[in-house]
Parts: sequence; structure tokens; C-alpha cells
Amino acid sequence: MAEEQQISCYPNMKNLIASHIHSIYLKPGEVLATRSPMLVSTVLGSCVAVTMFSPSRGFGAICHAMLPANSDQEEDLRYVDTAVKHLYAKAIEQGAGADLVVKLFGGAHVLGVKDNKLAKLTIGEQNVVQAEAVLGSLGLAASARNTGGYRGRKLFFCTRSGDVYMRRMRAGKPALNKDTTN
Repeated sequence: MAEEQQISCYPNMKNLIASHIHSIYLKPGEVLATRSPMLVSTVLGSCVAVTMFSPSRGFGAICHAMLPANSDQEEDLRYVDTAVKHLYAKAIEQGAGADLVVKLFGGAHVLGVKDNKLAKLTIGEQNVVQAEAVLGSLGLAASARNTGGYRGRKLFFCTRSGDVYMRRMRAGKPALNKDTTN
């Protein structure tokens, strides 16, 4: 189920992009952890992105995970459990603590077909459940989230402020929203 908390509009995308010296596109299975200010963009369907931000340390991190559980076979960042634990380890290495702000996005059912006879969760739903479980095991909870639904999302994560701007993908012009829960 999609849940939206305190999302507002960002008026000018060109200004957002121009205000950042460094911009990076995060591909599926990648993670970024940095103390340098940059704008990170990614596109999510059934994948999930978790962001972590420490205002006191100037630390920002984001993952783009594709599949729910790695079964601890190796440190493969394509998996939600491995990627979220990796982000948290990097945050701790940078001295982030009680001020760590966590946000969760994605997990859509992008094919738009659901067989009500099946009790099994979609990959998107499994990814969200796994992210919540791993965060919970680390003593963390998402302060903002936008998950589920039937449309993908494009995210812009500002590592200097922790703000996340989101566009919902659709046939017409995508709506651009800013998460303002910081």
C-alpha cells in the first residue's frame, strides 16, 4: 500500500539540478555513502531506495536494491538486506548516531496485474517488507516513505540536506514532489 507523509511540490527542477556541483545517477545494485554535497538521482520500479542522513556529520547515503534477501552468501548490494546493512555500517563509520534520518521509497507493482488467488507478495512488496525488517533490526524506522502502488518513481536525493524529491512516473507529465519531513 502506498503511504505518503508530508510531501510538497518543488517548483523548479532546473534550479534544483543547477544548485548542485556534483550529480550522480545511481544504478540498480549500487550504493553511495558520502560527506560531499551532491545530487543523486535514481529510477525505481519494484526496487527500493533507502536514504540515510546525519545532519550533525554532514553524511548522506542511498541504496538502490533490487531483490529482498541475500541469505548472507556474500556482500551483494543488489539485495535489500545487504544494502541497508551496508549503508548503516557506513553511517556508523562516519560517526552518525541518534540524529540519523532514514527514508524509504519504491516497491511498486509495476506490471499492474495482481492475481488475488495468490497469497504471495509481489517483488516490490517483498522489498519493502525486507527493508522495514532490516531497519527495525537495526533500531531504525523510516521517518518518511512513499512505497507501493502501480507506478515507478524517480528520486533526487540531496546529500547536503537529506531532502528527497520524487516524481511519480505516469503517461502524462510526472508530478514533482519534495519530501519535507526533515
